Amino acid sequence: MREEQTSRNLDRAFVGSVLSAAKSGKGAVLLYEGAAQTGKTWVLGEVLGLAADAGFATTRLGAGEHPAVAAAERAEPAVVAIDDVHRASPGFARELLAMVATGTRTVWVLARESGAGCPEVERLCQVLGGTRSELVPWTEDETAGYLADRLHAEPDLALTRLANTAGGNPALLEALVDGLSHEGFVEVGDGRARLAKPGLPESVLPAVLDRVLRLCGEQLARDALVELTRAALPAGDLPARDPRETMARATEAWCSGELSRGLRLAYRAISESGRLAVDERPAEVEIAAAVVLADASRFDECDTILATVRDRMRWTGQTRWEAPWSAAKARRLAKAGRLRDAVAVVNGHDSAELSSPELAVLALAALRDGDIAKSARYVRRCKLIEGDPAEYGSVVLQLAEAQYGHGHALSLFKEMYGTGRRLRELLVREPAMAALIVRVALCGDDLPTARWVCELIGELAEDDLPAFRAADLHARGLSRRDTGLLSQARLLYADSWSRARVVEDLADIASPRTANALQEALSLYSEAAAARDFARVRSRLRSVGVYDTYARFSGIPGATFRDLTDKQESIVRLVADGLTNHQIANQVFVTTHTVNFHLRKIFRKTGVNSRVELAALYKSWASSELPRSG
Repeated sequence: MREEQTSRNLDRAFVGSVLSAAKSGKGAVLLYEGAAQTGKTWVLGEVLGLAADAGFATTRLGAGEHPAVAAAERAEPAVVAIDDVHRASPGFARELLAMVATGTRTVWVLARESGAGCPEVERLCQVLGGTRSELVPWTEDETAGYLADRLHAEPDLALTRLANTAGGNPALLEALVDGLSHEGFVEVGDGRARLAKPGLPESVLPAVLDRVLRLCGEQLARDALVELTRAALPAGDLPARDPRETMARATEAWCSGELSRGLRLAYRAISESGRLAVDERPAEVEIAAAVVLADASRFDECDTILATVRDRMRWTGQTRWEAPWSAAKARRLAKAGRLRDAVAVVNGHDSAELSSPELAVLALAALRDGDIAKSARYVRRCKLIEGDPAEYGSVVLQLAEAQYGHGHALSLFKEMYGTGRRLRELLVREPAMAALIVRVALCGDDLPTARWVCELIGELAEDDLPAFRAADLHARGLSRRDTGLLSQARLLYADSWSRARVVEDLADIASPRTANALQEALSLYSEAAAARDFARVRSRLRSVGVYDTYARFSGIPGATFRDLTDKQESIVRLVADGLTNHQIANQVFVTTHTVNFHLRKIFRKTGVNSRVELAALYKSWASSELPRSG
């Protein structure tokens, strides 16, 4: 039977009972499994120590040594420990299986990495009659206990939090404590151990990195080190030697939910970027800062930075920052509710080279237009390029709700965002998603999930940024069915679509004013060019007997031009505006040859024979009275 325990929580009483039984002639096998660096080797040493104290002859082997040697050289009763069994050869595994099956008084203590090893090793582990124990990372209490044992003092809160970022990895904890102790960053006195200096200085990092990779050599250790480094940064905000380092700190702070600190560091990085020469990538710092400002709804400042970067790229002739610049610009436009403008920016690049955030913009635009299949294709491309799920997770959840309903969206949310860290990253990226998650949770009678989301978005709203305050009010208003909170959220949201969604929720709660609220939502969805939402609300109005609505859809739903790609439609618009092919090429960042290629395909799809005819047809179609909401 597999039982979970940690290397610091070894069941010594059980080991003692196994040893007692072995003295009476009953052999056993103890198998300890676990991920890399969960303390398996340490456990073997502890068991051998208990065995030696009980009078057993003990032997410790590696997976490359012959198991028969240990059995022949030691008189029974004996305890034989074999580490890293997953590295054993097939022949070793078969012989070991034969020896443990002889029924002698030998106690075999084995350790292996879970699920690893050749088929013979897997067969050995499956047929062993002894107890199999799964070693898991240390708990926070055990980490604190380790600190107390090592430092002979009670660790303070800051030191404990820093140690917990190692994720319960014993090797990393040991390397961390060694590094801090040797460099004088831990102070012990009056029975307390505390950090004597803020953060984790750079001078400690190389020692920690070298020790961890030398001891572990596994991706788990690398990941834990990254988390450790990130967690150390908020303690001090010490000046960085390089603006790019400052910006990395800003981005990390922002994504982890430390919004005020992230903004402060972003502004610092912008001011420091002036120290970099043009060929030392100041654009990298400024574009990253613009993204943070866009997320904070500081749109004017974001525009100023992006304009500066654009001007510099033009007079220096640099083109390598075109793609990141366009991605940042599209994000800024989408954040402000200008989704069609964002799509036009994205379509100015080769579709095969689009990043995950750019594909997410296209997926959201397709979903708003009602083209669910197209939206799903863009989402699949996001997943294929292995982008950060926080960059497209909001579209995934909205698409799931549109395709399969609230229940599926709730299940998918639980699958994708089972931890507070992941959900916080999603809400930092798209705070308005808090309301959607609360909505689907309430539809599924899942009150704990609704409360959890409200709690997290409430924490983010403490930094008093309008987008997060609006999202907090919206989520809590839904959860409590409080029209006052929802009305406040409506005033704070910066984009028409989010305001429309709040008003639609108000309509659900305030039934006497349903028709008026839905009329307002219809108008706002029209302003946001959200064809799918417009159609849904228009249908709701008809269901309550309202057919003659005042709102008209102001977007451009596909009709004659529905079969065009997004890039082709943007080219048609520029043709209709009277631009030459050369001017169009400059606008969408392609060559004139590519413009000609697209125009030939557009002519075939629309059945026209000239640019003049195309422009006239498009203007007639775009200016026609588009579906009246009644």
